[in-house]
Amino acid sequence: MALKSILVAFSGDVASCSALRFALRLQQRDKAHVTGVVWHGPLPLESRHRAFLSKDVARMLSGREDEAAARIRREFEAQVAALGSLDQAGFIDLHEVESFSLPRHARAYDLVVMTRHAAEVGREHAEVRPDIVALRGGRPVVTVPDDFTGGAPAHVVLAWDGKRAATRALSDLLNVFGGVEKITLVTIAKDPEPKPEAGDGIMAYLQRHGITAEHVQRAPGRRRITQMLLDTSAELGADMLVMGAYEHSKFTEDLLGGVTRDILTDARLPVMMSH
Repeated sequence: MALKSILVAFSGDVASCSALRFALRLQQRDKAHVTGVVWHGPLPLESRHRAFLSKDVARMLSGREDEAAARIRREFEAQVAALGSLDQAGFIDLHEVESFSLPRHARAYDLVVMTRHAAEVGREHAEVRPDIVALRGGRPVVTVPDDFTGGAPAHVVLAWDGKRAATRALSDLLNVFGGVEKITLVTIAKDPEPKPEAGDGIMAYLQRHGITAEHVQRAPGRRRITQMLLDTSAELGADMLVMGAYEHSKFTEDLLGGVTRDILTDARLPVMMSH
């Protein structure tokens, strides 16, 4: 399946501009359609004290939201005109739709591209975490570092443990990023060598897809798994890290900390998550 439809969470700040540039490079490579979406949600003041606000104050707050949405749309269109194709782009302004769900909306797209955090201080109410979009939306999500300037990935590191979430991530990667030339599977395990697999195994599967593949194993040490994956990605010169999100329950990871959450905090390269 070729990449034909990309949804970008865009707010006009530096971080989301990096995400949009990444999406536009994919647009140019695959002739895909890019849709920007902005959803502010109601301001905390309006949500908590709506019943006590005068009509004039309510109109003023609504006017500020309208102005912000218009500014963000202009910035989106300017970026697309400079780096991509306006004929293959659209913009959705949902700041007045309180019931809008980004994960639900994402199901109509091949890929979601976004930054890792809220756009601005004081606007955390507008944030939708990328891992939540991947978890609930059923579509792969790429998070892009704030200052990222690279293009579409050619060499990808896949965090590989052979489980369901990692397998889903690999499938999404092959479906969405057809231009990937090399995939390095990285396994963190105590055994010095990967155990032989029954049948052809995952390496034969990748070779049939015409992809150069390598399997690297690292023994767990004092470093966190997160740091080992990121260090290995840097060592191998990977353009993107791919992983399955929440192989364990989200509640467990939120309670005890986990690889999914730590990767979102620490990664300095694009990360694709699938669930």
